[in-house]
Amino acid sequence: MSYLTDEEKAERIKQWWADNAAALIGGLVLGIAGLFGWNWWTDRQADRAEAASELYTIVLSHVEAGQFAQASALATELAEKGRGTPYVSLGWTLMADVAVREDDPERAIHSLEQARETARDEGYRQVVSLRLARHLVAAERLDEAQAVLADVTSEAFSGLRAEVRGDIARAHGEHDEARRHYEEALAAGHDTEFLRLKLDELAA
Repeated sequence: MSYLTDEEKAERIKQWWADNAAALIGGLVLGIAGLFGWNWWTDRQADRAEAASELYTIVLSHVEAGQFAQASALATELAEKGRGTPYVSLGWTLMADVAVREDDPERAIHSLEQARETARDEGYRQVVSLRLARHLVAAERLDEAQAVLADVTSEAFSGLRAEVRGDIARAHGEHDEARRHYEEALAAGHDTEFLRLKLDELAA
């Protein structure tokens, strides 16, 4: 067995450092940069969400005050500046409310399509899908309504889903099928005065 002198050990250490220093330092720099980059990104996302929240509140106040032009302009700004936050979808839903109040069904449908596309929460996406399907039925775009309704899979919305299916069937003139869906909605616990009125109409 051969033994290295202290001088030879020191020389080997210096040589190893010379061969590997660049890689070690580079890895360390990348690691630190990645950490600071991640912190910067999360801070930026938090700032963006906070700004979007404030802007959404302003849009909502304009809608409630009937100031629809201001609401529309700020909702457009919200869609651009709030990307990656839930407030974009909420903003589009508000724009659908504005369109309904201004009796503009096509704009309401477009706004709900955008709300559905940008929804980050699956439950909220299904709520928007139900509302969009109702508007499509009202616009007699029944095939599109059926396609959108297929996106609603949660049992929590089974009653609402059955009612909209009944609306689609009624619009097609399939009254027995519509009645079956309405009764299914009632059985699921979705018991509203409007639903019972539609059932009574079919029975007349």
